[in-house]
Amino acid sequence: LAGELVRDGLPEGRVRRFFSSPGLEYNPLPMETKLRELFGIYFDSDLTREVQEKLFRLGREILIDGKNGPGTGRAILAFEKERNLPANGKVTRNLLAALDKALKTETSRPLSEYKPPVPAKPSRTATHGRFTNESAIKTISGLYLADKKIFDRMEAIHGVPGPVVASVMWIETGYGNYFGKNKAAVMLASMAASADYSLVAPRLRDLEENEGAGAYLSETALKRGAWARDELEALLVYAWENGLDPMDFPGSVYGAVGYGQFMPSNIKKHAVDGDGDRKIDLFDKTDAVHSIGNYLRNHGWRGDMSDEEKRREVIRRYNNSGVYVNTVLYVADRVAAGTGER
Repeated sequence: LAGELVRDGLPEGRVRRFFSSPGLEYNPLPMETKLRELFGIYFDSDLTREVQEKLFRLGREILIDGKNGPGTGRAILAFEKERNLPANGKVTRNLLAALDKALKTETSRPLSEYKPPVPAKPSRTATHGRFTNESAIKTISGLYLADKKIFDRMEAIHGVPGPVVASVMWIETGYGNYFGKNKAAVMLASMAASADYSLVAPRLRDLEENEGAGAYLSETALKRGAWARDELEALLVYAWENGLDPMDFPGSVYGAVGYGQFMPSNIKKHAVDGDGDRKIDLFDKTDAVHSIGNYLRNHGWRGDMSDEEKRREVIRRYNNSGVYVNTVLYVADRVAAGTGER
């Protein structure tokens, strides 16, 4: 991994010093977490669909779509527990055999009775309650008012309302109260090293029981490892250019950093020096406020953005989740209303 980074043009001395850092120890967690997530969603959709169909025939109300999501997992667990089987909620060929056995001895219904549920429209009101309850709104409103000069200057430069940026900071890190329990560089270096699937394979033996799973996991690890290497490279360059130690950054399991949880590849594109000290520090509140504002401006935010759909579209570029968008806009509107800004 160090050799790859040097071949990409990073200074060899700095790379070697980084890889000699105390605390830079391999951690299989980020790649294991990602592979389990992707495996559950995408691997062997035909097997998943067959399991779903048999569960339906045995009386389970289940969406038959070939995707191993939470609903399918819950239905499997219920089936396993009712029959005193080892309960893990996973789609396996052993599970399929158990379903076939049950269908031979139990009353079932024909698959022709299945009617796909009408897709529910995405909620425009559902929010993450821990950020939108009255106590939370009071807290973020007070934090915003205490730093209003920073937000006012950001708004004058980037044209993004301060309450929107404050809302993003509130939801991403509790306004800097929680930056993550991992070291971002360790997580990214570990995930990049895990492009060699043999490093993480011992933790995924249960998934490899499925036919063809080993090849899928190995190929996916290679792709995700390459992504992590690029993010690690971006993190190292960012740190060195700004006189920072990359091992000092707490972050998410996938290496997002700072008040706004920027992925390193987004730092070069969107982060800015907000306080004029000629360096960008996303753990500095002023730099973070200006960087989030610049990110939103670069993705289309203009002025007050009275058009609801356009507001939602821009926030989705920050996090592609409907509930996240709802939460950001609800908090921002409440903060703005409570501070007399609209």
